[in-house]
Amino acid sequence: MFEVSWSEILILGVVTLLLVGPKELPRFLSSLGRHLGVIRKHANEFKAVFEQAMREAEMDSIKQEIRDIGDGVKKSFDDATRSVDSAKAAMRVDLNANTGVQPKPESLAKAEAKAAEAKAIADASAAEEPTEGQPDAVIPEREFGVPSSPVADEPVHAERPADAPKGSG
Repeated sequence: MFEVSWSEILILGVVTLLLVGPKELPRFLSSLGRHLGVIRKHANEFKAVFEQAMREAEMDSIKQEIRDIGDGVKKSFDDATRSVDSAKAAMRVDLNANTGVQPKPESLAKAEAKAAEAKAIADASAAEEPTEGQPDAVIPEREFGVPSSPVADEPVHAERPADAPKGSG
């Protein structure tokens, strides 16, 4: 910062020694060091406050840039959604023009789907027959047309070779 050569420092030392005197020189240098320390402390505080203000200003600009990027992404997403919707509408119009069928409103289609579902549930509950002793049990042959498990009264015969010992198998 300051370009001071050794010869200039020597001249300053000699002038200080002549003005202050050899007796007061140690006290003068001590107070000079204290004052320089206070000045350096204030300079560092000012520098820290200035750097903090610069970081906040930079952070604000970064936040603004991020907001701008987010707005741009949202706008492009909205544009893409609009173009997809317009393409869907054009396809519907094109499809309806080729088949001569008018499109059903979505609410009517949903209502028809719910009615069909309710009818299927009603048909399924009417087809169920009560079971013996267990009203909630599902009988496989009634449900899926699969024969039930073998009757417990039928004996199960396990064949064992005649010459095999009793506990082997």
